[in-house]
Amino acid sequence: MSTIVLVIADLMFQPRVAEQARALGYDVTLADTTSAALEALAAPAALVVFDLHADGVDWRLAVEAARAQGTPVLAFGRHTEAALLREAREAGCDRVVPRSTLVAELPRLIEELATRRA
Repeated sequence: MSTIVLVIADLMFQPRVAEQARALGYDVTLADTTSAALEALAAPAALVVFDLHADGVDWRLAVEAARAQGTPVLAFGRHTEAALLREAREAGCDRVVPRSTLVAELPRLIEELATRRA
């Protein structure tokens, strides 16, 4: 079974994303610090989902680690922070979406990106 790494700060939202990933047949690893994210990404994963607002996580380092393993990256943030979303795209995230899009399209995004593994 393939693993999806979740780096999501919102403790109310995190279980929802984890549940949908599990429903699609993926194992889920939760990471809430930079070191936990880097440890989880030391091995290839099917996908990593980043909350760009996760306190305690340097998403830039984690994206770099994911890219080094060939792990696709789905990042999300607030729609009001266009500069941050653009920065994430420029940092190499495969998809960067506002949180509202993630909520509306999560199963499709997981399937699209998790099967894209490099």
